[in-house]
Amino acid sequence: MKLDVDGIIIMEKNISDSDKLITILTRKKGVIRAFVKNAKNIKNKNFSAIQLFAYSDFSIYKGRDKYIINEASLKNCFWDLRTDIKKVALAQYFCEIILNLVEENCESENILRLMLNSLYYLANGHLDNRLIKSVFELRILSMSGYMPDLMCCRTCKRYNNFKMYFDMIRGQLVCEDCLEDMQNKYELQGGVLSALRYIVYSDFNKMFSFDLEDKYKNALALITEKYLLRHVDRKICTLDFYKKVM
Repeated sequence: MKLDVDGIIIMEKNISDSDKLITILTRKKGVIRAFVKNAKNIKNKNFSAIQLFAYSDFSIYKGRDKYIINEASLKNCFWDLRTDIKKVALAQYFCEIILNLVEENCESENILRLMLNSLYYLANGHLDNRLIKSVFELRILSMSGYMPDLMCCRTCKRYNNFKMYFDMIRGQLVCEDCLEDMQNKYELQGGVLSALRYIVYSDFNKMFSFDLEDKYKNALALITEKYLLRHVDRKICTLDFYKKVM
């Protein structure tokens, strides 16, 4: 059976001196793992299209228990990522998140679009890496069934207050007047609440079109990261590497 898909390679593993297994985030089939024969030969016509972070069209043979790449045509390699170890580390972090949240044989068009847009902004360097990271974390969680409720205080329904807090456990807002304890709650200073609301509720094509005072970017990054780790029930090794090189 032949399968034609487009997708981005989010993981690669050598399985012999010449062959490798690649993991692809596809638009219609979720995550697919496929074998590539003679993958390390630079004379292989598919060579550039089967590298990590490559966005390609794939012609795949589907056997009884495995996929094999027949042909691949490169659409974008995000070459500028490879010139900066910080960008590579953050891109690998995005890949590991996908591996934890996206299943096989599921419709993943919006997550693929999110990944492609994130790598585009990461590669061109026109947006702070902390903002790209926060958008990716919170948006993929929202797409995966963990969208936080940021409309108003969960108790009094007030849209805003002098002080608002984010409840990391419930994924909800609580205002200062309704706050009972500080456990797993983070104060939302400056424009952090507005940034969180924008990331979650903005139109897909506009989700990167915002900025935040530099002194609050770390606070935003901390909240989105902690919220993601709360819902990914395992250690994300690439996050540790990213923090070492950032």
